[in-house]
Parts: sequence; structure tokens; C-alpha cells
Amino acid sequence: MSNLQSTVKRNLADLLDVDVDRIALDANLSDEYGLTSLNLVLLVTSLCEETGIPVFNFTDKDIANLKTPRDVVTMFATAGRQEA
Repeated sequence: MSNLQSTVKRNLADLLDVDVDRIALDANLSDEYGLTSLNLVLLVTSLCEETGIPVFNFTDKDIANLKTPRDVVTMFATAGRQEA
């Protein structure tokens, strides 16, 4: 598992107050974890702080399109490549 995957899983587990082992990369964020749009914003914000990727790199549409933790990993990996 990549460092970014671990970071996303850990931040999501912290947000949900569950063990990180319960986070599956392909689980649906809203259906399986009950995340709301506000929760998604909180998750993205915490990941931005930890990764150093500015939050302004992401649009409302980008965040609305996040369906799984893997989508979050992909979004941050893409933004990280653009920052480099």
C-alpha cells in the first residue's frame, strides 16, 4: 500500500472514529461510511494540511465526484504530480 493510500485511510478512519483496518479503498464513502458533503470537505481539508497540497487545487465538482477512498487517493496523487 502506498504512503498516500495509508494517509487517506488513516484520515478517514480518524474522521469516522473507526479502526483504520475497517477502511476499504473501494468502499462507497456515502453508502458504506455515511459521509456527507461536509465530511468530504473535512477529509479533503485534513489531507491538504497533511500533504501540503493546497485546497484551492480542488473544485467543488472534484470533491462531489469522490465516491471511494481510492478516488480520494487518485485526486491527491494527480494534484501532487501537478505541484511537482
